[in-house]
Amino acid sequence: MAKRSAVRGMLGAAAIGAMLLPGCAAGGISGASGDQAVDLEADVEQFLRDRGADLDVPRISILAQSSPQADAIQQMAGQFTELTGIDVEWTILDEQSTENRAAVALGAGNGGFDVLQTPSAFIPTYVDRGWIASIDEFMADEQSLIPGWDLDAFGAGTTAQLSRDDEVYGVPMFIGTQVFYYRTDVFAEHGIEQPPTTYRELVEVVKTIDGGKVDGIALRTAPSVSQLLFVWSAWLYAYGGSYYEQVEQGNYSGSALNSSEAVKALEVFTDLVQNHAPSGATNWSVDDVTRAFLSGRVGIVQEGAVFGGTFNDPEVSQVAGDIDTFTLPAGPAGSYVPYNAHGWTIAEDSRASEAAWLFVQWATLTETLTAATQTDANFGAPPLAEVYESQEYAEQYGFGSFVDSVVGTIAIADDGGVSPLPGDANYLPATTDWATVGQQIAEELSRAVTGQVSAADAIRAAASRIG
Repeated sequence: MAKRSAVRGMLGAAAIGAMLLPGCAAGGISGASGDQAVDLEADVEQFLRDRGADLDVPRISILAQSSPQADAIQQMAGQFTELTGIDVEWTILDEQSTENRAAVALGAGNGGFDVLQTPSAFIPTYVDRGWIASIDEFMADEQSLIPGWDLDAFGAGTTAQLSRDDEVYGVPMFIGTQVFYYRTDVFAEHGIEQPPTTYRELVEVVKTIDGGKVDGIALRTAPSVSQLLFVWSAWLYAYGGSYYEQVEQGNYSGSALNSSEAVKALEVFTDLVQNHAPSGATNWSVDDVTRAFLSGRVGIVQEGAVFGGTFNDPEVSQVAGDIDTFTLPAGPAGSYVPYNAHGWTIAEDSRASEAAWLFVQWATLTETLTAATQTDANFGAPPLAEVYESQEYAEQYGFGSFVDSVVGTIAIADDGGVSPLPGDANYLPATTDWATVGQQIAEELSRAVTGQVSAADAIRAAASRIG
């Protein structure tokens, strides 16, 4: 398949797994491009022609990250231009450059970009500064809606991440989440008939398979928000722990981390890493974890849904054909999953906002997102459950229970399994100082993972970092 040539380059891009956000290719690309076609219904094509003629806008400009999701849509943008007459000018940069460019352009208020790829973590800041427009306001004009396009189809767990004060400011274009991958041949060798559904069962399975030809498990443990914290937080919540006591109107208060539940979650995690993972795995990043699984060194890993196609690709994976997946298991407090989203947002100062809105809808149609998974961009993590259930997706990326695991993960998110705080749509706290505080917490927890202090001492120290 065409995607196989793309996966090889993917393995060296550490940012893909950091928070499951691809990136790291520098530079810019401008102009409409791509000859990949989306199989649209006749009424949708006619709507795009008519709407484009009515708007009579020559072009829109888009700022996006160098990533499979943006690359895939760019490859198909020529069809949007052909139908609407609206040229699409792209600026695609690495992750940090995109963030910097967006802040400068939006802050200047000069209409530099019409559409921006925006991580959910930036939505509160962009909204509070008046930089991006409300999607709800565009949806209020029923005449502007493409037939069949439905924001509700993305699910509450995803759209909530792109909202502020119950108003939506971005349309999902990518989700970052995780599942467990496991070796079916190793399970069979040890007589394990079913994957674990609870963390207690997970521990038993890891201990059963460890000590043979492979180590039991590998997990991200490097002391950072995107590595250790992104993985372990789901365990914290499942065991009944939390970082804060409450959140009201986006404001977090009260440190809740110093709890017996948090200590238990860290003890279980630490035991698996120290005693059932490969030697030296107490400071591993996503690259280390994925390499260990691809080379057949470990039986189980918790990693991004974006890696499914890679892990099962015989050209790059030594375990292809012998793997399957399961959703993150339940703890005493229920099931929680790592989850974040990127959305297409529309600049408040856009001089072509209606044309931008038309593009955002076209780019997030079920048909468009399904076609995006068929490009050579290796776009395997669309934000719409319906795409995963399509025959096209199954043929390109499906194996074992992979599709069911990802769809199940989205369902957990839609059911509130992202944060333990009622009404909080954010997997990690969306505080203005979380980049600093989260890093400090990760460093304190890492001291337990590496065996320098007890889990209780690490939790106590980490909790003191929360104001």
